Amino acid sequence: MYTRNKEFYDIVGRGLAAMGYTGNKPLEAWINEMFAEKYNAEQTFAQMGFPLNPNIPLNPTYEQIEARVRPYTLATYVDIDSDGATKSTDGLSLQMGGLPTFKHEITLSRKILREKMMLMDAIGGSTPEMEATIMELLFNGVDSLLGGNYNTFLYQRNQVISKRGKLIIDAANNPLGISLSIDFGVPKKNIKDSYWYKKADSTGVVSQEVAVGTSIDPIKVMRDVIRYSKEKDFAPQGHWEVSKTTWDDIINLPYFRQMYTVANRPDISDKDMQLAFANLVTDDAIKAFIEARIGAEIRVVDSISVVESYDEDTQKINYKTLQNFEEGVMAYVPNEDLGDVQCGRPIFMETPGARTALYDGGRTLIRQVFNDETMTQTIKSEVTGLVVPNKVRWFYYLNIKGRQP
Repeated sequence: MYTRNKEFYDIVGRGLAAMGYTGNKPLEAWINEMFAEKYNAEQTFAQMGFPLNPNIPLNPTYEQIEARVRPYTLATYVDIDSDGATKSTDGLSLQMGGLPTFKHEITLSRKILREKMMLMDAIGGSTPEMEATIMELLFNGVDSLLGGNYNTFLYQRNQVISKRGKLIIDAANNPLGISLSIDFGVPKKNIKDSYWYKKADSTGVVSQEVAVGTSIDPIKVMRDVIRYSKEKDFAPQGHWEVSKTTWDDIINLPYFRQMYTVANRPDISDKDMQLAFANLVTDDAIKAFIEARIGAEIRVVDSISVVESYDEDTQKINYKTLQNFEEGVMAYVPNEDLGDVQCGRPIFMETPGARTALYDGGRTLIRQVFNDETMTQTIKSEVTGLVVPNKVRWFYYLNIKGRQP
C-alpha cells in the first residue's frame, strides 16, 4: 500500500521542521521547550522533600549516606591553661545498591497515522493540518510518558515514607514487570503499635477501639513520639503524614470529636450532645485543634497511582488504582529534606530511523522509533532512578488501624 521510502512518511519530522525544530536534535529541542514548565524535576522533587541529586553517574547505583548529627553539648569548664575536652564525632552510615530502571512506551494512533499516510501518498506530500494533527499526537504521547515518570517517583516517595522506609515493587504495583524490594533501614524502635480504630473490609464501616479514651490516648501517643524524637534522637522539628483515607477515618472518631467539644464547650457534658456539637464543626477546625494539642502539623496525603495490566482471557487492558500512601499508618518525619532523587545516565545508541531526546537534565531518555514493517510511530521512555532517604533514623511510625477479628 505504501510505495515510497520511510523518509517520505516521516510526518513527525515534517511537523518538527514546520515548527522550526531542525538540526541535530530536533525532538530533544522540542520536548525541552514544550514541557520545561509542566515537568520541572528540580522544583517537583524539592517539593517532595527529595531534591534532585546533581550527579548522574554512568554506573547505576545509589548511595544512602546519612550524617550522624550529634547534639550541641555543653562546653567543658577548665582552667585557663588547659585544653578543652575532645568531643566525639560520629561517622557516616553507608548503604549502596542498584538503581531500578523503569520504562514505558506509547504507539501513536495507527488509525490516524495510516489515514494521513494514505493521503500523503495520494497528494504527494503533507499539509499543515496533517502535521498539526501528528504533533498533537506526539505531544499527548510524550506528556503521558513524562507524567507517568513523575508519578513513579511520587509513588516511590510516598511508599518509602509510609511503608516504614521500604520500597516494595511486586505484581500488585508492577504487573507487567519485575519484582524488587529495598529496605532503607528504619530503626525498629521507631515503629509502634497504637490501635485507634477498626475498619470492616466488606462494608468500610469504621469503629473506634474500645481502649481509646481510657488506656490509649491518641493525643498523648503522638506527643510522646515527638518528645522522644527530640530528647532521645535529637531530631529536628517534624510533621505527621497520613493518607487521605486514614485521615477521613480517624477525624470522625468520637475521641477527637468529644475532645474538641470539651475544650470549646465545657458546658456540654452529655457525650451524645458533645458528638452532635462537634459534628457541626468543619474537619479543618478539628484538624487545627489536634495540631495545636500535639504541637506539629499533620499533612494529609491525597495521592493515587494507576497501573495497567493485560487480561489474557478478555484480551483487554485493565486499569487498577493504587493508594500511594499506605492506609492505617501515621508517619512522623522531619520538616527538612528527607533525602534525594538519584538517577543514572541513560545508555543508548543512535539508530537509523529513530530520534532520541534527553530530558530532566539528561536523566530521562525519550526515543521516537519508526517501524518499517507496520509503518507506525512509537514513543519510548526510560529512566533509571530512585528516591533515596538519608534521615531514616528520624522516621517514626504509629500503626493505628487495628486488625479485624
